[in-house]
Amino acid sequence: MLYYFDSSILLAILLDEKRKEEALEFWNEAKLETVTVLRRTYEHNKNKLEPSWITKKINELNEYLQEVNFRIIDEDIEKIIFLRKEIAKCKTLDAIHVATALDFSKLIPSSDFYLYTFDKNMADLAKLLKFKINKSKEEDFI
Repeated sequence: MLYYFDSSILLAILLDEKRKEEALEFWNEAKLETVTVLRRTYEHNKNKLEPSWITKKINELNEYLQEVNFRIIDEDIEKIIFLRKEIAKCKTLDAIHVATALDFSKLIPSSDFYLYTFDKNMADLAKLLKFKINKSKEEDFI
């Protein structure tokens, strides 16, 4: 099995969002600009958060990232974005995510590939491309 997670899944876990448990289920079932978002969150809420919050959350993120394989965004990903008309209509970061997922999906049978996201536009595009995606309630998508 190969699982592709976009940053919305990790952020739901790290920021203790209401859908954290659902995101953890996706992550655990599968056995990054994220740090920037954590730092911004801390800066905007530091009067409510403990001073150790940012260090704790970055350490937690690093633990999760030890389980992740990274893909350098190169000409191959750019070519997928250019050639797939469906991708050309979405936001740049979503296009990069979906093109990378398409690239990874070539490695295994489609029945063994999953794309997890809480982003509604990305989920809609993933469905259009016949990816298996997380089965979240409609209100959980952003």
